Amino acid sequence: MARIGLIAAHGKTEAESLAAEVIPWLQQRGCEVLNEDELRGGARPDVIVALGGDGLIMRVAHDLPDIPILGINVGRVGFLAMTERQHWQDALQEIIDGRYEVQEGPTLEATVFRNGQAIVDAWAINDVVIRSGMQLIDVEVYIDERYVNTYPGDGMIVATPQGSTAYCMAAGGPVLAAGVGGFAVTPICAHSPIRTTLVVPKSALIELVLASEREAHLILDGVPELELQEGDVVTVRDGAHRFRLAVLEGMNFYDAFRSKFNFMIRPDAVPTLGRRGRERP
Repeated sequence: MARIGLIAAHGKTEAESLAAEVIPWLQQRGCEVLNEDELRGGARPDVIVALGGDGLIMRVAHDLPDIPILGINVGRVGFLAMTERQHWQDALQEIIDGRYEVQEGPTLEATVFRNGQAIVDAWAINDVVIRSGMQLIDVEVYIDERYVNTYPGDGMIVATPQGSTAYCMAAGGPVLAAGVGGFAVTPICAHSPIRTTLVVPKSALIELVLASEREAHLILDGVPELELQEGDVVTVRDGAHRFRLAVLEGMNFYDAFRSKFNFMIRPDAVPTLGRRGRERP
């Protein structure tokens, strides 16, 4: 009997209505369905089914690490949630039948040292970011204790392969295909001719030093963690947790990349200025 965790995006009517269909469908096929409270209480499923988008998958992976997740997309892009809502029955039947693989990706452990003392020890699935406020900052980069360069700009991103399609890609960094054993170190709007991303081995020790007095923040997976001070050292290395996705037959990283990151990811967008009832000032 398959044990399946089911979590729907909070406040999303479409996700909640889909959950109302999915639960009895699974139970009729002999599955034990575990809700979010049961999962947080320690119940261990074979797979967690997340009804939402990439944001929900990230939250579930943070709250319940190391458990395979199948994302059924009810959002917009949903790059990690590669199964679309209209195909949910086929996808869940494959899970029940055991016709899936677990794709494993690394996470990032981030530690902040201030005056030689560790003041933050946290982890991220997608990326660890040092981000400026309104003014340019200097970030020194060291790889395996070797000085690489000082980058003046808006900050620095260290991204995992799954995180490389997020902020890293938007900042002009590379997309690391699933299975690549490395991390991308990408400057953000570097005011320097030397602004190329470094792709370093997963075993590398990455050290980022804030070398200016201006405002800067440490951001993990899009969530502000700490206001940094001049001289703070952020060390980033391969984390203890693993990000696991349940991958079904026919799922393809390159198909998802082509279809979800085209130039029409919002084909139904309505312009704010000039539409009926909203004229330009």
